[in-house]
Amino acid sequence: MMVYHIPTVFLIIGLLYIVLPIVIWLVLAKQDNRTVRWWCIGGGILGLGMVLLGLRSSLPAWVSYPIANTLAWTGLTLQAWALRRVLDESWSPVWVALSIIAWLCVFEYFRLVLQDSHLRFTWSTMFIMGALAYIGHLAWRISTLYGLRNGRWLSAIYAVAAFTLLLRILRVFLGLTEPEVVVADIDSLLTVFSGLLISVLGSFAFVGVFVERATKREAYAIEQRVRETESGRLGAQIAQLERQRVLGTMSASFAHELSQPLTAILMDVETIKNRLAAKDGNGEDVLESVADIESSTYRTVKLVERIRDFIQPSQNEYEAIDIQTLLKDVAHLLKHEIRKQHIEFEYDLDADAPKILGDRLEISQIVLNVYRNAMQAMAHSEPKKIFVTLESMGARVVLHIRDTGPGVLEALKDKVGQPFVTSKKDGLGVGLSISRAIAEKHGGSLTITNVRGGGAVVELNLPAQ
Repeated sequence: MMVYHIPTVFLIIGLLYIVLPIVIWLVLAKQDNRTVRWWCIGGGILGLGMVLLGLRSSLPAWVSYPIANTLAWTGLTLQAWALRRVLDESWSPVWVALSIIAWLCVFEYFRLVLQDSHLRFTWSTMFIMGALAYIGHLAWRISTLYGLRNGRWLSAIYAVAAFTLLLRILRVFLGLTEPEVVVADIDSLLTVFSGLLISVLGSFAFVGVFVERATKREAYAIEQRVRETESGRLGAQIAQLERQRVLGTMSASFAHELSQPLTAILMDVETIKNRLAAKDGNGEDVLESVADIESSTYRTVKLVERIRDFIQPSQNEYEAIDIQTLLKDVAHLLKHEIRKQHIEFEYDLDADAPKILGDRLEISQIVLNVYRNAMQAMAHSEPKKIFVTLESMGARVVLHIRDTGPGVLEALKDKVGQPFVTSKKDGLGVGLSISRAIAEKHGGSLTITNVRGGGAVVELNLPAQ
């Protein structure tokens, strides 16, 4: 015996559909307003349609059938529309309206012309079942796209509701139940169950989707801020490590450069000791040797200062830089390697080129990276020449450094300068990437291209002071 009065249950479900969207609107007032708005409006319209279904015995047929069904279809369509907005997809409002009107016309044809209750019921329920299944599909896509657990729950709820209505349609076709929504039988409970499922649990799951999505967005925003801060810090550390790595590979050169003035100092000290011991020296000889010691010591100190200044992290203290002096100072750091590899430098420097405003250490790092890349590229080339050209172009200072090596490999042409892209077995592939980042930081640019006839040329373009 049926203990539920189905029309009353439908009326209650309809009221739930009207009340719960208001609750959702209040809870999600600070979220994606348009998406929430369409979902809540759709829920309210669906609820109004179900209220009319519950009052079918008290209302004219033209209200409780075509209007009630149209409201239910429209409500579900708007909720599907809301979820499509989350996926950045849209529908044409005109086509949506025309589709609902077309579906209604077929429904009315079954109801009024053919007067076939089975076709009428099946046609109406198929729309609702399809809409529920589609909403479940959209919820699943959202859960997959954003990794939302509540999205999976929402998808499951609507999928179960759609499957329940499919069972109801099958039972009507098999003649096991009446083709009427509000008849008092066990099959109507399937429809009631679907309505309760999506009205209550579906509403909670929808709220959960947006709360979870908002939480993930906030966490992602915080993570991005932390990552940007960390990226800047790590970038500076990588640049420093690259300088240290370069200096590590140049350690033999520095040892050789340091050994020369230190050896000279030792020889001068030995000379002074011998002369003092023999008591045959005069004051002028001693003073000359002391002057030599002073000169050699000064050379040693200057070289150590260059090494120290290059390896220490930059404090981003901008100053006026004489780029011509800097070019030769950096070459001096490579003096031993230049002699060892028999590399010839040719300078064509515009004496009137203005100074640039920047961080001396960072600009030095660019020049050093380019010099060393050119020297390594010419390891098996003859002749070995590096052409350094500096010229003024309006408010810009343009530096060209060209080598006589084989040029950039064809396979790396489009990737050169990207982080960790290198043709060297012992390279990290960050030298040119760091150099380009430094140039852009100073308002300039760094490009590398092949030269017709062989070799590569690096152009460093920086604003004049």
